[in-house]
Amino acid sequence: MNNLKNLYLSWVAIVYALYCFFNKGIAYTYLVEFTWLLGLLVLLKNIRSYAFIWRKETILVSLFLLITAIYTLVGIGPYGLQDTIRDSFVMNYAFFVFIVFLYMDEIQVLEQKIANVYAYFPIIVAIGFFLRTLYPQLNYWILIGNHPFFEYKNGDLAVHLFICLMLMVNQRIQANPKLLQLNYLLIGYLALISSTYSRGGMLSFIVPLAIYFYKIRKTPRGKFYLGYLKFAPLVLLIALPLYTATKFKDNTQGRKIGIEQLAENVTSIFNRDSRKVGKTLNDNIVWRLTWWGTIVDYTFAGPYFLQGKGLGINLSVSDGVTQTGDTLRSPHNYSMTLLARYGVPFFFAWIYFLVLILRPLFSKHFNEETLLYSAILFSLFLNASFDVSFEGPVMATPFWIFVGILLIKQENRLREKLTA
Repeated sequence: MNNLKNLYLSWVAIVYALYCFFNKGIAYTYLVEFTWLLGLLVLLKNIRSYAFIWRKETILVSLFLLITAIYTLVGIGPYGLQDTIRDSFVMNYAFFVFIVFLYMDEIQVLEQKIANVYAYFPIIVAIGFFLRTLYPQLNYWILIGNHPFFEYKNGDLAVHLFICLMLMVNQRIQANPKLLQLNYLLIGYLALISSTYSRGGMLSFIVPLAIYFYKIRKTPRGKFYLGYLKFAPLVLLIALPLYTATKFKDNTQGRKIGIEQLAENVTSIFNRDSRKVGKTLNDNIVWRLTWWGTIVDYTFAGPYFLQGKGLGINLSVSDGVTQTGDTLRSPHNYSMTLLARYGVPFFFAWIYFLVLILRPLFSKHFNEETLLYSAILFSLFLNASFDVSFEGPVMATPFWIFVGILLIKQENRLREKLTA
């Protein structure tokens, strides 16, 4: 690996760690966008030695980016440069897939740097929650931008907890055994907090976890960890006092930590009875479904079937979702965002792309490495189906980086089979 690529990889690891540890508190620093641009320059610098992976997935991503470039040029005129460029990153973060391809021969180095970040993720985030409990004024302390530095989106938290757990289960995190034991406890504690504030986060953690362990149940790794499953209630029991001792409210929806709120979140997933589900929870369901229905109506059965509404336009204003405020530009579902902006053909191409990258989760024959990364991508996608996620840098960056890693793993396995 040349010095430039090595320096850039170290920089990527630092930026990844900052967004992973501090989330919304540094979301508007434009560090990812700078890293994105720098990565493209490094790619051009190494273009002679660059190896592009020709697969259905990369052809689709290239098509997505080409269409986005065209839509950007079309949207600048009527909607202005700032809004159009901002909306173009709903897909432009996908360039990280091709930046990852720079490290095809050093993919283990990239994997290890990411794993090193997650070795300390639970303890750093837990300290943040403890500090917010001990010093309530920190809930409002702003370092950069308009959001408190310790503010963490709970759906994002659940996904990162899942990634951390998967990397530990697959022995990718090389750390002191006592630190790993502490991480398991803190993952239980933080998962309870995330589930209190975010039903989407709860699903993003539990569903891929259940699928993953079901898939590996007959493998040596699966039998080993399923044998320890009986200790999960004990971990949660130990974590429960930490959970109940954590005291702060969710500033946007008024939820607070407690067994009652946690139980209400769980039951609201399966029970839509407004008498048993809180008004805030019901309202969140209704406005999302109403907006998604509007998008389906004007695309599948309306004038925006082929082309969508494009980039630059404020979807909440255009679609009449005025109660959420003019600052909201996406309908809290990435797939619906793509449908609204690009139209039905693009939407189906996106669904096909998802089928390709998630195939290891649902096929009879699988490799444990590709299964790991498909499970991580599924968790990221589930979270993006209930929140504004891939439209911004905080979660789009890990999604597209992990897509790149998965494709390299699949390509390397294919080459091994051909040369065997």
